[in-house]
Amino acid sequence: MSEKKRRSFFLSRSQDGRSAVVQGAHVRMVASGMFTLITLCMAIVVQAAEVVESSTDFGVCNAESNDHESCATSIDGTSEGSSRVPHECTLVMAPSGISNNSGWGVFTLASLKRGQRVLEQGDIIIHIPDPNPHNADKMRRLVWDYVWDGQETFGHYEGLRVLSVSGGMGTLANSVTNEPNLVHGFPSVDNAGLKRGKYPGAGAITHHHKYSWTATKDLDAGHELFVEYGTGWFKERGFDGNVSPRNFEVSHLRGVGYCLDNIVPGASFIGGAGRGAFATRNLEDGAIVAPLPLIALSRSSLEMVKERQDGSLVVSMQLLQNYCFGHVDSSLLLYPYSYGVNYINHDSSPNVQLRWWDGSAGSFEKSFLELQQSSSSQLMLELVATRSISKDEEILLDYGRDWIKAWNDHVEAWQPIDDNIHDASAETMNGDDNFLILRTQQEQQKIPYPLDVFTSCYYQYSDHSRGNPPSNVAPDRSVARWKDGMIVSRNLRPCIVVKREKFDINYEPNERNSFRYTVHVLNRPTLNEVERIPKGHMHFVTHVPRHAIVFSDKMYTSDQHLENAFRKEIGLGDLFPEQWKDLL
Repeated sequence: MSEKKRRSFFLSRSQDGRSAVVQGAHVRMVASGMFTLITLCMAIVVQAAEVVESSTDFGVCNAESNDHESCATSIDGTSEGSSRVPHECTLVMAPSGISNNSGWGVFTLASLKRGQRVLEQGDIIIHIPDPNPHNADKMRRLVWDYVWDGQETFGHYEGLRVLSVSGGMGTLANSVTNEPNLVHGFPSVDNAGLKRGKYPGAGAITHHHKYSWTATKDLDAGHELFVEYGTGWFKERGFDGNVSPRNFEVSHLRGVGYCLDNIVPGASFIGGAGRGAFATRNLEDGAIVAPLPLIALSRSSLEMVKERQDGSLVVSMQLLQNYCFGHVDSSLLLYPYSYGVNYINHDSSPNVQLRWWDGSAGSFEKSFLELQQSSSSQLMLELVATRSISKDEEILLDYGRDWIKAWNDHVEAWQPIDDNIHDASAETMNGDDNFLILRTQQEQQKIPYPLDVFTSCYYQYSDHSRGNPPSNVAPDRSVARWKDGMIVSRNLRPCIVVKREKFDINYEPNERNSFRYTVHVLNRPTLNEVERIPKGHMHFVTHVPRHAIVFSDKMYTSDQHLENAFRKEIGLGDLFPEQWKDLL
C-alpha cells in the first residue's frame, strides 16, 4: 500500500467538502491557562516525503499479471495460498488491481449487494488528539497516508485537532476517484464495561468501534473494494485517481491473498479486558490467522503535553501506543492495522504467535527515519495458530514479560482519581431512557446536566446558502428550520436547547421523537469557515428532531484522557531486530 490515506491535521476541507492542503501544522502552546494553536511550516514533512521511496515491489504480482502460481510465490516465497485463505473466507488482502504500485488492496470473494455491510462488526477507531508537530517527521507515513479527519470518525471533542486511525477497512482499502464502492457509517461508542474508578483498564482501550463500511452498489466476487479519500487527497499528491482498477478471479485471489475474516471482535472472556478477538471458524495448527501490515513511528511522536487547571503540565502518551508493537530497548513502534487484530488480548498461555513475513527482510537494515517515512508496504507480520483453534474461541497472544511487568505495576499503583468518578457521561446518557426528553436551558438551571456533558446537534449552517436561507429576526440573530439529510458526522456541533414543543399527539409522552426542539447552535474547533457562525451572531434552528441531538463529553474529559490510564506497547521479544534497539 504505497500511497495511501487520509485527511489529517495537515488537511482541511474546502467549501465543497473535499480535502485541501493547509500549508502549516498545528502546535498546542500553553498561554494564560489555555491552549493556543499556532501555525508552523510543514516543510519537514514535505521534504521527508521527497526523499523516501514511493514504490512497492511485488515482483511479477501486479495489475498486469494474473498468473496464480507466480504471484503466490512472489509474495512470501511459497505457493501455499490455501494456508492463508480457508475455503469459507469471503474477504482477502491481496496485491491491488490498481496499476500505480498501490501495494495491498482488499477484495471480496463473495458477491455483495448494495447496502450490504462488509465485515459486520466494522473497524476499530483510535483517536490521536492534538498530535505533536515537532515530531511529525517521526510519524510521517501514518499522518500522510493513513489517518482520517476526526470529524469523520466522531472524534470531534477529543482535542482541538484530532486524527483518527480506522483499523481495518479504513486503513487497508485503496481509493479511486471514479469508482469508490464503499461508504462508512457511524461508530458505536461505549467503554466495554470498563467503568472509570472501578477498573484499572479504564482509559486503556478505545471507546469507538463498529465503524462499518457498506457497499454503494452491487459487486461481483473478485472486485476490489475502494473507500473515498476525496479528490483533494489525490491532488495534493499529484496522483490521477481516475483509474480503472483490475479485478481478479477468485481462484487467483485465494492463491495470493490473506484471509481477513478469520477473526471477529466481541466481548472478551478475560475480566477487565473489555473487547477481544474471536475465531469465526475452526483454524488448524499452523494456519495464518491474520496478516499484520505495519506502520513504523517513533515513540516520541505519541507524546502529549497537557495543562492541568492549576497550570502545571502533564506529559502523557497517546492511546495508540497500547495498540503498537515495540521493544523496551527501542524508540521504534510498529502499528498493525489489519482487521480485528487490535482486539487481540494477552495471555501467558497463548494460542497464536507472530512471525515476520518473508518479504519484510529488506526492511530490517533501514534507518529509523526511512522506516517512519517510507511508503513501502513490505513491513508485515503474520499471526499464526500455535495449536488448533475452535470456532468462537478467543484469540490470545503473549504480550511479553515487559508488558506483563508494566501492567502489574500499574494495577498495584492504580487508584481512582476522585474527580473522575461519576456515573453520568455522554455514553451512558445517550443510552438512558431517562434522557429521551431533553431539558431546556431554563430547566437546566434547576436540574442541570453533569458538568462534563453538553448537547450537540447535527446541523449544516452552510445549507442556507443552497436554497434554505435563514430569516433574520434581528441584525445579530437569525433563525432557520432543520431539515432531513443533516445527520452526517462532520455536521455535529455544540447546541443549547431553548425550547421544546409537542410534535405528534399520537406519540407516547416519553417517546424519542414526540417533541421537536429549538436550539441555539454554536461553533466548535476545526469547523470550516463556511460552517462557522460569525462572531457576535446568534443562530437558532427550529423543528430539530430528538435523533439529531446527542450528548457529548467536554473536550479532554473522555476516558482516554485519564491521567492514570495505562500505556504500554505490546512486546515483540526476540522477533525485534537487534539493529532497531537504539536505547541500549
